[in-house]
Amino acid sequence: MARGTTTAPVIQSPILLDWTEEKLRALDQDQLLNLLANLDRQRSIGRLSEATAAALDERISAFLTKRNSTKRRANTEG
Repeated sequence: MARGTTTAPVIQSPILLDWTEEKLRALDQDQLLNLLANLDRQRSIGRLSEATAAALDERISAFLTKRNSTKRRANTEG
């Protein structure tokens, strides 16, 4: 009996995805905050350049509510 071939799912880092305006708009506030936290981690370990990270940070932050934007700033300062 022949064995079927199975392939492992390809997992791509969220930071490497093409984050269009539509994709960002579809995320809820918690998902946006998680994406920004992941962005900070990727930047800190050198997987993402400062310029690229700053551009993504600005685009993602534009979709945060004022309350979550303030919360995010407080978390990154300390």
